[in-house]
Amino acid sequence: MRLKRALSGLAAATTLSVAGIVGLSASPAAAAAVDFDYERPSVGDLDAVIDAWKDNRMLGSVTWQADPGSGSSKGDTLCVGDNWSDGRYIVGTTGEGHRVSTKGHTSGYSKCVTLNVPEGMPMNMRMAIHGSNGTVTSSPFEVRG
Repeated sequence: MRLKRALSGLAAATTLSVAGIVGLSASPAAAAAVDFDYERPSVGDLDAVIDAWKDNRMLGSVTWQADPGSGSSKGDTLCVGDNWSDGRYIVGTTGEGHRVSTKGHTSGYSKCVTLNVPEGMPMNMRMAIHGSNGTVTSSPFEVRG
């Protein structure tokens, strides 16, 4: 009788342990990943855009515009925007030492830097999302000065 109760208890404990492990691995937080979209808009002034998405929400974007010549920016322009209040910050780079970041600002913040890049010079724009769980980086997206 004691053996039967002990085995019954062991079976119940094993079932709970397995259920707990399966529950943990299938949690929404563990399953959700950041997806990057790469665009070359055919309308407007932007030459390239990288958008980051998670759980059907746009986290932010990095944009490139070569020599816009109008509006408030007059040179090659790299911009970054943070759209989602999640404690992360976003960094945009061109691979040539050009960098812009939302670090230290609340969501809804965007920033642009104006650069002087030689005409037609190829560069690799990237987006990096930094948070307490590490950094997620997009693939390189070629842009030109």
